[in-house]
Amino acid sequence: MTLLLREASDVHTFRLFCFGISPLPKCHMFVRSWIAYALKHNVQVFKFDYDCDHHLLLLLPSSLPLGFFNCASLVDASITYIFPLLNIINVINLPCLRRLYLEDIDLDQDVVDKLLCGCPVLELLHLKDCDREYSTINSQNLKYLVVEDRDSYLETEREMELINTPNLLSFRYTTNIKSFGPKMFLKVPSLTSAYVCINDMSWEGSKSCFKGKSNILIGLSNVQNLKLSGSMLKDLLEKELSNCPEFSNLKDLSVDELCLSCHFNLLASFLNRCPYLEKLSLKDAVYCKSQMHGNQELLKIAPFNGKRLTTVEFKFYKREKSFPQVVKYLQDITENSRAQINMTSISFRY
Repeated sequence: MTLLLREASDVHTFRLFCFGISPLPKCHMFVRSWIAYALKHNVQVFKFDYDCDHHLLLLLPSSLPLGFFNCASLVDASITYIFPLLNIINVINLPCLRRLYLEDIDLDQDVVDKLLCGCPVLELLHLKDCDREYSTINSQNLKYLVVEDRDSYLETEREMELINTPNLLSFRYTTNIKSFGPKMFLKVPSLTSAYVCINDMSWEGSKSCFKGKSNILIGLSNVQNLKLSGSMLKDLLEKELSNCPEFSNLKDLSVDELCLSCHFNLLASFLNRCPYLEKLSLKDAVYCKSQMHGNQELLKIAPFNGKRLTTVEFKFYKREKSFPQVVKYLQDITENSRAQINMTSISFRY
């Protein structure tokens, strides 16, 4: 009734969250009519979350009318939807869409190509826990890209992924892997800020491996701000660091979840490729898989030659016995700089 009373008015923002409503077919009918109304009235911001049992959704046609993919007024869209609806779309034409968030949606290469071609002014693309069957993201317009795979534990090896976005400014990549490391190539020359988190989700006792070709770090060599995290960080550094060029623009570096007492040499090697670094933030790993953890001899760390480093922030766990060892490394590496070391103890959280 409310929608009927404002029939002549445009709809700026439309938000709809459906969860476990029964009877489902009747709910589905209402959902389609509400969305159709919003599209008819030039909706600009569209947020749709269909949180329903997966098996029930498979029995239904898409709740999004096909007209949604040709909405000329849409600027910002967010869709959380398990049912693989996008593979039935022949043409996507969203001329004003600038921001797109997709969660729990199947994406193959054909769908990705249609989205990027059919959204000529798209600047922000956020993909969360989508079943990714594509190998390339190719866009001249994207400025912000977020890819999160926290719930997609890879059990089979993926094909190489190419991200070719020459005007991209910010990139966030989070993934969980079981057996195979990412094979990703980045062509992002304009990138200024990046966050990469790669976690090992292999079963206890199994051996995970970081293999295959990639250039994640090499592709990030132009950034000004970089945050690296995840339990596979050591593997990433060991695999790619020797081929990395100088990070001549990097001013702010954050490194999380790297066991500094065991692998400080990797950090030191990375720092020597960052001559203009101004700020370094470190957070020790919660636990270390190395059998030599806490028993290895002190490494000989060469001082960092960067003259612009002024701040080093180090967060360590209260129970970590190797804390004095890491402090010694930090003192050695900042010997030639004006850096002030700020240390903060944090507690374990279970």
